[in-house]
Amino acid sequence: MVNPSILRYGVRTVQLLQHQRPNYRNGPMLYQSVAHLSSSTFDTMYNKMINLEGVHYMEDTLAQLHDYTGIPWYGSIMLFTVGLRTVLSLPAQVTSHKVAAKRTIMFKEINEILPNLKAATEQHVRLKNFPAHEAPMRYKRVAQSIHRKKVVEHNCHMSKLFLPLYIQIPFWMFTSIAIRNICLLRASQERLELVNVFERNIQMAAEGALWFPNLTIPDPHFILPVIVGISFATNIFLGSIRMHSMSSEQANNRMSKYQRGLTIFMYSLAGLLVPLSAIQPSGLSLYWATSGAVGILFNLIVVSPKFRRFVRIPHVPTESATPYLDIKHAMLKLYNRVKF
Repeated sequence: MVNPSILRYGVRTVQLLQHQRPNYRNGPMLYQSVAHLSSSTFDTMYNKMINLEGVHYMEDTLAQLHDYTGIPWYGSIMLFTVGLRTVLSLPAQVTSHKVAAKRTIMFKEINEILPNLKAATEQHVRLKNFPAHEAPMRYKRVAQSIHRKKVVEHNCHMSKLFLPLYIQIPFWMFTSIAIRNICLLRASQERLELVNVFERNIQMAAEGALWFPNLTIPDPHFILPVIVGISFATNIFLGSIRMHSMSSEQANNRMSKYQRGLTIFMYSLAGLLVPLSAIQPSGLSLYWATSGAVGILFNLIVVSPKFRRFVRIPHVPTESATPYLDIKHAMLKLYNRVKF
């Protein structure tokens, strides 16, 4: 069924376009009509998002964990976050590191083949009396074929490097919307009839902790938003150290500029999370802060040489034997750069 408000403003817009003269006096009226139409469309999209089945599933799972364990809502949110990231994110991160190590080994093998391949291609072109420009084309075609075979052989397609993002982002979004729905009583009429949403909201308001006893209102002391920003920035910092160790000394300047730009963009997002968290319910900020803290823990675990051998991540020359010492030196270097 068409939203009546959208239909009403749509008809009004058409009437203005057909019957009103496009002068200065009619301009504001037309602008307000289009603005109302856009606002109604946004509301419809937002209502669809908060009523997605995945969001409702997260709401019900959180409520079941809270009811079965008897843990207050703040503890249920933290326990749910730790469990979800352990089950989904940690295996995905291990897979990403395995693929990165395999690709390093693969490119090393390819680089050992390419010089001989280039010489053989040039010799073949000369013997067959082909035009000179045929050599680079044939060389590129064979090199690409070898690359594809090596990718299949090592099972290290580049898309698997981003497996943690593919898994984390949907669950992070659904869980964030679910917690916000409970805190702010966001539910459709049909949802209100099926689930006791009011009871969950009342429990949220009374089962906070420490300086945030009420999870349905923003953190009054601004501590959780700061933790959110610091934790996400720390994860970006640890990820940049990993990318730096993976990149070879022969990396071109264009890639270095791209990496620097991407890092600056990610740090900017981490900074924006601070004011965004400050206007969100404490329950949502607590989820973001816990997720960021667990991410830091996992990022520190997967660089341990003992853990990497335990989960069978191949050893590569770029792997550091003292990763935690390297992180310490990188932090001191960053501190001195910011200080001076």
